[in-house]
Amino acid sequence: MKKFILKTAFITIGVTAIFAVSLFGIVSFVAPAAMMRFCEQLGLSGIGSEYAYEEYLKGNDLGYLAHSFELDAENGNYARALERFDELYGTESEPTKREAFGEFCEKQNNDSLQAGIPDYDYRAYLCGRAACVKYHLARTPDSQSDACAFAIRETGEEIMPESPVMALTIEAVDAEDAAFCGILLGQVRAESKFETDNIHYLNLVKFLEDAVDEQ
Repeated sequence: MKKFILKTAFITIGVTAIFAVSLFGIVSFVAPAAMMRFCEQLGLSGIGSEYAYEEYLKGNDLGYLAHSFELDAENGNYARALERFDELYGTESEPTKREAFGEFCEKQNNDSLQAGIPDYDYRAYLCGRAACVKYHLARTPDSQSDACAFAIRETGEEIMPESPVMALTIEAVDAEDAAFCGILLGQVRAESKFETDNIHYLNLVKFLEDAVDEQ
């Protein structure tokens, strides 16, 4: 009798485990967005990024692709983060993607404004994160220069605290990377579009100069 009870218990546990695994697989396939939120609640944002990307592939919602990029950048998964961003941002030979990216960012700005959050620039935020990702992946002078050029290109004439070039500056200064700060400082000074009497421009240059002087 005891053996029968134990055997029944093991069978029940086995069936329950198989059902749980099957249910997990079904939910993962049918509702990756739900799994994304579940993983993030558990602190598994790295796995959540994969589910966010799966949800993007299902419905082509750029919000999930952007979220996947953000999660990977936040977790230091820089190589995959750059892949996600490149897919979101597009290349010069993909004008449709570039246009869709701009429209997507503008919609986030409008949604934030309606929610009572003024002066929010989602494109600047994303591109600032991307510039930092490019910086962490840069291993040669050319790739470092490209990271700087990208941040500057995505920054307007008036540098603001949320500008990509400011995000990159803070990242490099915090890392005490004097060599990179020197490259960025040279490109900032050479860029003619910037309003050089802007207080944020002056602060940025000072941050970079101090970082280079401490070398």
